[in-house]
Amino acid sequence: MSVETEQKLSTLVSSAAQDVSALVRGEIALAKAEVRQDVRQAATGGGLFGAAAVLGVFGLIMLCFAAAYGLHATGLGLAWCWLIVAGAFLLVAGLCALVGLARFKRIRGAEATKRSTSRTLRVLRRVDG
Repeated sequence: MSVETEQKLSTLVSSAAQDVSALVRGEIALAKAEVRQDVRQAATGGGLFGAAAVLGVFGLIMLCFAAAYGLHATGLGLAWCWLIVAGAFLLVAGLCALVGLARFKRIRGAEATKRSTSRTLRVLRRVDG
């Protein structure tokens, strides 16, 4: 190969390396911009979920008052009305706790990972021994 050809080849390789480097930097900048936008969206969504939760709690409190006074309008004593409403909430809370407990009992852990790891360890021990 002539010196001139080697110089041209060297220039082409150098130019290609610079182009690849610029491309990688551009891709990284694009990824950062996308992540920043996603983080902003997630923060906004989280804030809105928080606001919804607070407003939901206040709405639930108002619903309790409305239910108790609605029962009171039927002629029942106010104390009994509040006990009925509280009992209903406790009943729903108990049902939620039972369903949640049943879901927790279904958790098996990473059984496939445990089996795979145990098999790998057995194979590695055989190789060592």
